[in-house]
Amino acid sequence: MPNWTAALAAAAFLALSPASAVERATVTGKVADADGKPVEHATVLVYSAGVRKGYSIYCPTCWVDCGKHSATDAEGNFRISGLDPELVFDLLVVRDGYSSLFVRKVDPEKGPAGTVVMKPRTSPENPRQLVRGEVVDAHGRPVRDAVVEQQGVTYRGEDGRMGTRFGGAQDWIDSLAVTNEKGDFEIAFSKPAERMILNVQPRGMSAKLFTEDTGPDRKIMTVTDGATIRGRLVRDGKPVANAEIGLSTHNRRSGTVLPEMRVGTKEDGTFAITNVPPGRIYYLYGRMDSLAGRGLAAELVECETKDDGQEVDVGDVHVRPGLTLRGKVILSDGKPIPPDMRFNLFCDRASDSQSVVMTPDGSFEFQGLAGGVYEVQPSVRGYRLADGFTTEVLVHRDVNNLVLRLVPAPPGPPR
Repeated sequence: MPNWTAALAAAAFLALSPASAVERATVTGKVADADGKPVEHATVLVYSAGVRKGYSIYCPTCWVDCGKHSATDAEGNFRISGLDPELVFDLLVVRDGYSSLFVRKVDPEKGPAGTVVMKPRTSPENPRQLVRGEVVDAHGRPVRDAVVEQQGVTYRGEDGRMGTRFGGAQDWIDSLAVTNEKGDFEIAFSKPAERMILNVQPRGMSAKLFTEDTGPDRKIMTVTDGATIRGRLVRDGKPVANAEIGLSTHNRRSGTVLPEMRVGTKEDGTFAITNVPPGRIYYLYGRMDSLAGRGLAAELVECETKDDGQEVDVGDVHVRPGLTLRGKVILSDGKPIPPDMRFNLFCDRASDSQSVVMTPDGSFEFQGLAGGVYEVQPSVRGYRLADGFTTEVLVHRDVNNLVLRLVPAPPGPPR
């Protein structure tokens, strides 16, 4: 039995209790085309959810409300009732003949979701622009409502050379596709291509990367439940509750990276990250934005999943007083820092970051840092570092006097 079913069972029990039934929330909205005409028979699906306050102890697609859906009426209106009032939702909107899209962070407490605008979609005639697939589980059963997102594409350039491009959503006919009740999907690039790198993300299961040749044939793509990584966040042997744990792939080469996974710690400091893709090495860490305000930082742990269904216990993840990085940004022409300019800091190994607003004299401060290497990026309109846009800083103790000098950036190309 997949690990996430326990979460579903617990949430279902709460959802069916008389007290919570009275307090259920409703999401409403409208779907229209670019001309403002209503789109009838579009499916609006709760794809994922998260808590309004604090950090979720369940995976985003494992809440009992995920999968609830509604079809739009003749006026394009939709209504999804019986939702947990403590959650915010990511909605997925799907309709044949239109590009699928997400509506992020819909909060029933703030009223209707508003009008969702769908763009018409026509399937290209050239099969070399397409990957068609069927997503199935380990038993060969179709998996519906799985999101298929482009990660990269290999095609021949104007010079005749083959190359692989990552990102570049504007060059795709579909930035994402969604499987139907038969598990089928189609995703298309704007020009003929050799193959595509696709990230298949089924609800309540493990995400998986596929590299598939383009063409008319339909590929069978099997997804599984994944592994579980457990542990406990502690400080001096005592649990650290209401913090967020992040999990990132060790390999960060383009075309191999999976999205960061996050989960909150319980009152006893424990956490469980479910549906983790097997056969990968990961960095596990306490996210800075959940610990820095307490002046704390967590160690980074390396771990590995080998098999589907595996339970990996990393044990205690220790939290200690965090380090501080302070400094100042100076403009070479002596001008003051404009208002609301930000200074960004990125962890060298994990997908973790902080961002602060610089004071008018260019001062900045980051707290709650674990020892290690950080990439820093001062962002001041019209200026840049003399040697590029970022630089590295080694933090093994408090750093109080980092000074970065920015020079005027060359003018950009005319528009």
